[in-house]
Amino acid sequence: MSARLIDLLLQLAPRERLLLGALFGIILPLGIVLGLLLPLQEQQKAALNARTEAVALNLWVQDKVGELERLARTPDAGPRAPIGTSGIEQALIDAGLRGDVAELSGDADGVVDLRFDRVRFTQVMGWLSETAPTWGYDVTQFRFEAIRSPGDVAASLTLTPQVN
Repeated sequence: MSARLIDLLLQLAPRERLLLGALFGIILPLGIVLGLLLPLQEQQKAALNARTEAVALNLWVQDKVGELERLARTPDAGPRAPIGTSGIEQALIDAGLRGDVAELSGDADGVVDLRFDRVRFTQVMGWLSETAPTWGYDVTQFRFEAIRSPGDVAASLTLTPQVN
């Protein structure tokens, strides 16, 4: 096999041998690069992206576990007396949300209706998560609607006094 290849190469002119050598000198390395190294580089990028996403997910899970542990340490005193519309209004003032309230009303049964025409979603949810454990109400109805401004919502809540 190699003897026939050598005979074939010896029959070629020096220029043809040089051209054939250059061709193999370029095609072979190029084939290795395109066939082996580039796919490995793409796999490495995909693996690094997957690792980054896994680390971010791990951090998020750790944050949620910490939050759950904090909530578990909070003593559950059971149902509390409702703070009323004035207490809710004061909590809204403390959170800087009073100016965003479109409606805050209560009825004779102690049911409170709260409506925001435009409010930052993160701000109202932060207020709810801080206030809800101590205010003596259960959220029986809620509605959040996205509006044109990113991050803003129209929100309405119906709060019913907790049953003792």
